Formats: sequence, structure tokens, C-alpha cells
Amino acid sequence: MTNTNGASITEAAIAGAVSGGITRLVAAPLDLLKIRFQVQPAPIGNGHVEARYLSVAQSVRSIYGEEGLRSFWRGNLAATVLWVSYSALQFATYRGLNRWWEQSEVKDTINVPKVAVSATSGAVAGVTATVLTYPLDFFRTAFAGQGVPKTFPTMYSLMVHIWTTQGFRGFYSGLGATVVQIAPYIGLTFSIYSCLNEMQESHQKEDETGAWKPVATTLSYIGSGAVAGIVSKLAVYPLDTIKKRMQMRNVPRCAKYGVIPMYTSSFSCFYDVLRREGMLGLYKGTVPGLLKSAVAASTTFVTYELTLKAMQHMPNKNQQI
Repeated sequence: MTNTNGASITEAAIAGAVSGGITRLVAAPLDLLKIRFQVQPAPIGNGHVEARYLSVAQSVRSIYGEEGLRSFWRGNLAATVLWVSYSALQFATYRGLNRWWEQSEVKDTINVPKVAVSATSGAVAGVTATVLTYPLDFFRTAFAGQGVPKTFPTMYSLMVHIWTTQGFRGFYSGLGATVVQIAPYIGLTFSIYSCLNEMQESHQKEDETGAWKPVATTLSYIGSGAVAGIVSKLAVYPLDTIKKRMQMRNVPRCAKYGVIPMYTSSFSCFYDVLRREGMLGLYKGTVPGLLKSAVAASTTFVTYELTLKAMQHMPNKNQQI
């Protein structure tokens, strides 16, 4: 990425936290729509009247009519804390790994493409942030997927239920499927974004003035982030659906939203979805999912880059870790 190359780990963490909080507020409605589709066990179309959500427009009307406007930000406390902490950890880890590589003697002996370094650093950063913040991700999915009437009206009631019925392990339900999904997803996102940014930087260097152009650069961040988000999410979308099903398998909710089977493993979940819902079942919520990924990735990167640039141009900036 551009400004990351000169950033400290602390600066990367702060910029990441800011971008995570803003992104959550912007992308929350699309995230909720995606989750509702993914945890709906009934097939869509072909006369399956039990399917509650059939299209994006119909889903928006249904959720708004039954649950109100605020429902699109349901579980926002857990989700906001998740996105802030996750994004801070992810960018800090990514910067730390890149700094290590830049200073490593191995770099001079092995010719590794920059895109490979970005992909590997992104994958490791994504897995690290996921493992450290996973219970918050679990709570977010549970709140977004429960509908009305609410089985768990508060975060505390959900925590008590999970603890008394499943113990500590319950807070990490679906972690295996999540790690399998997040490593390629974040690796692809960072590598694609970095590659597109390098192309943009090369184009700017050919400019006669070489001056920084705020509007053009900001649009470049947004465009690169959107493309990276869409391509990477589409590549791993079935894994994301499996992840959501595994997270919701032990969370009771109103029967009108469908009962998710008690899958014993990610493989059994994958097989059951294919058998009951067909290949399209793995791609439920693709439209809001890809829109959410485009909005989230573009907002995350543009906010991160601009926040970092603002911090690096602060007068009398102290040297960070």
C-alpha cells in the first residue's frame, strides 16, 4: 500500500481503528442483509414458499416493516468494537510483517514479488486479527441473524446462554471455517489493492508536476479498494456462507426464520447445503454481499490512507514504535 510503507506500527493501528469504526457505520445495513440471506436454510425460488427473503428489495421492505430502521444496525455495539479492534490489529500486524520483511536479510537473497509479500502479510494479519477478536464476530452474526421477536434482547443474555449451554468453546463456534475463509480473503484483498495502487503510483510518477492530487488519489483509493473487495469476496463467498451457518448452528431463534441443522463440521455443513439448497445455496446474499465488500473495502482503505497521511503530516510528530 502507499502510505503504509513509511508508517509506524502505532500509526497503522490508529488509522486502522478509525477506518474500522467508520466502515462499520457505512456498511452495517448491507452486512445485515448478507447475513440474513446466508443463514436462511430454505432454498430461494422454485416454489419454496418457506423462504423468507427472496430479493434485496423485498428483504429491505420486510426487515424495515417488521423490525424498523434501527434493525439494520442491530448488534452495532459488538460489531463496532469488532471492526475497530479487528481493523487496528489487522493493519498493525500487516505493517509489522512488512517492516520485518523490509529489514530482513532474506529479502536480498530471495527474489519475492511484492504482490506475494502483500498476500502473505495480509493473510497472516487477517488470521491474527480474526483469532483475537472472534467472540465479537460471533456475537455480531448472532444478533444480525436472529430477527424478531428477539431470542436474545441484550448482549449479556446471549453471553449467558452460550456460556451455560456450551461453555467457553461456544464463543469460538465456527472458528475453523472462519480461518479457512479469512486467510485467502484478506490475502487477496491486500495483494489486489497493493497491485492496483502500484499501477496508480507509476502513472502519477509519469506526471510532469509529480504533485499530490487529493481528488484523483482519493478516487484511486476508493476504486482500488472496491475492486479488491469484490474480487476477493467473490473468490471465497461459499466459505463465508459456511462460516455463517457454523456460527448460527447453536444459536436459537424464531422458527419463522428457519431452523439451521446442527452441523458437526464445516464439511458436513458444505455437503448439507449442496444437498438441500443446491450450488446457489452457497451463494445466497451475493448481491448485498458483494456490495457490502465493495463499500467496506473502499471505505476502509480510503479512510486508512487519508488518516495515515494526516497523521504523518502533523507538525512536530513524535517518532512512533
